[in-house]
Amino acid sequence: MEGAETFVQAPLREASEELGITPSALRLLWENVVDFEHIGGFVRQEEQFFLIDEELQVSQPDVRKVHKKEGIVEIRWWSPADLESTNEPIFPEDLSSQLRKIFQSSCA
Repeated sequence: MEGAETFVQAPLREASEELGITPSALRLLWENVVDFEHIGGFVRQEEQFFLIDEELQVSQPDVRKVHKKEGIVEIRWWSPADLESTNEPIFPEDLSSQLRKIFQSSCA
């Protein structure tokens, strides 16, 4: 989050900058508080996870410029199975199980 942004404003800005979309709505999926060590100190981080359901067009010049500036070299969409089978670090670590719970309950 930047400056005085709210938890809702931050993903809207990030979606615009990094995905080139202006979401019409966000859906709060879950909230979490996590404690971890970072650069020799302890951090307590409040997290909120949102769903954005929009069409992507990441080939836009402004988006490519932001990706280059921020060192983003690839965009990839992951299924829960992909998340569970990867050796790459994923945060939060329980992301796949959280998503499965949410989407199983919405399909029930």
